[in-house]
Amino acid sequence: MKPGMSVVTLVVVALATAGCSGELRGPNASEQRSPSDAFVIPDEERATVEVAANQGDVAAVKRLIDHYEALSGSDEDAAKWKSVARELGDSQQLNYYAASTLTAARRENDPAKRHAMLVNALGAAKRSNASKANPSAQKLILEATRAMKAEQ
Repeated sequence: MKPGMSVVTLVVVALATAGCSGELRGPNASEQRSPSDAFVIPDEERATVEVAANQGDVAAVKRLIDHYEALSGSDEDAAKWKSVARELGDSQQLNYYAASTLTAARRENDPAKRHAMLVNALGAAKRSNASKANPSAQKLILEATRAMKAEQ
């Protein structure tokens, strides 16, 4: 390695991390904010959003998913609202569920559990595609169908 390379590397790293210094900026410069804070719903607004979500407002459900994913330790709450979104036919959540379930099924050793996971993945992919035709859901349908045929 050339002697000047380490200095160049150091300068590049310093420049790359300059924007990540934790420096307080913006209108609320008194508090440090992370990018995920943009998704946090203020306490005084959350009850209204939850009422709308419970009445089937998919946009409100998606806001709650983003909210709980932005908060540390709120995975169960996020999972609850993702389930609600799937029940309401949200194509994005159905597609995500189909993909993650299909991936998990590939790692499952128990044939009965694997088959049930493939059935769930296929059902979610079909609902996603029926709600909003998309190549991703169509690929998941094909992959789940192939995996189920391979089991036989």
